[in-house]
Amino acid sequence: MKKLILFIATAASLGIWSAPRALASDERLTVAQDESSQELIIERYLKSSYGLVTAEQRKEDDLWLNMAMKGDPMPSYRIVIDTQPLNKDKSGRITERGVRFQAFTGVKVTEAQRPAVTKVINDFNRDKVFSAVYVDTDGEIVLDWTLNILEPGLDLAYVYDVLMREDKLWRELYPRVTKVTED
Repeated sequence: MKKLILFIATAASLGIWSAPRALASDERLTVAQDESSQELIIERYLKSSYGLVTAEQRKEDDLWLNMAMKGDPMPSYRIVIDTQPLNKDKSGRITERGVRFQAFTGVKVTEAQRPAVTKVINDFNRDKVFSAVYVDTDGEIVLDWTLNILEPGLDLAYVYDVLMREDKLWRELYPRVTKVTED
């Protein structure tokens, strides 16, 4: 035991080891009762940790984060991040909150293309593990993912993970969609 303590003290003094950093209270998402505090935490995290820029969009006390995503090879697109209550107790207190990520691809599907694109999307949905991809009422292809925040909170690393996963999924799906829409 003395050797372990001596090793830790020596390593720390030489700068080759440091104790694990305790998470600050704002480094986890919580089941907040308001509609915008968690989006602001997400925004600070993405900016400080990854240099990602988000544009805020407000409606009363609700806040959405819009992130412009580079396409290449697909067209540029955007991801909207919003938190929403998922469950409440009998008193109306929020007990579960979700972080919703919607990737609006900018790719519009015509009525004539819809059956072929729907088949591609349905096959993709069956093969992949994530929330959903669909053609919305405006004909735009949307990838949609929700993370659940329960009482213990959720590490912010999951937010970045979903952003990167949605980007990867769209990069994989885009060539499949263009193959049936260009024919």
